[in-house]
Amino acid sequence: MVCLHNNPESENNHMLYLIALILLAAPFYLNDFANIFVKSWQCWLFIDYVGVKLFPFLVVLWLIRSGRMAPSEFGFSPQSALSFLAVFVMAALVGTLIDQNGYRLIEHFPEWKALGGMPSITSSLWDWIDLTFGLFMVGIFEEIVFRAYMHRFLGRYTRNPLVIVLISALAFGLIHWSLGLHAMVITALIGAVFMIAYIGTRSIPAIICAHFAVNFIDFAGVIPESLFQLL
Repeated sequence: MVCLHNNPESENNHMLYLIALILLAAPFYLNDFANIFVKSWQCWLFIDYVGVKLFPFLVVLWLIRSGRMAPSEFGFSPQSALSFLAVFVMAALVGTLIDQNGYRLIEHFPEWKALGGMPSITSSLWDWIDLTFGLFMVGIFEEIVFRAYMHRFLGRYTRNPLVIVLISALAFGLIHWSLGLHAMVITALIGAVFMIAYIGTRSIPAIICAHFAVNFIDFAGVIPESLFQLL
């Protein structure tokens, strides 16, 4: 007869990773309420920078500094310059092509309309800060949470890369719930591309830069979007 005993250390580890996932991911889902109810761009920026930039940073810093998790669990692993460049170019290009053409492909699909959106920033200085520093911070923390850490968390339960890609893509798409169904579908597809790139490298910096590039092309108006519009 085999006696099964609970492993307290293993159970504690499972609890730690679950709590970390909740702390890291929940603010992104809650942040969308600001899109619906907050009309002041100053207030919106404050909520956004504190909720989905500063707070995840503090959680990751605490987990690493306390020794509870290693930097590699958040994607901070060495990567050759050639690999970095290849991953950045491919992920940025594919992500931008999906972003710039995907909405046209699904425009006739059933949709629920956006419930809200970011208020227009009337200060040119703050607008440019948000389009540069702000978007780069978006790339950093969305990739740390929904690619690197999500891969680490899901990898504790499955080794199937397809399952990891699908679950992480769904989780990423859902953080854009206030922007409507089509936005959720497109961001989920881009998230899948980024997760595939991460699985191939286990290093997050190049994917962070690709994420920033996709957003910058979409929002800044500096690089003509027509260069990537095939439809």
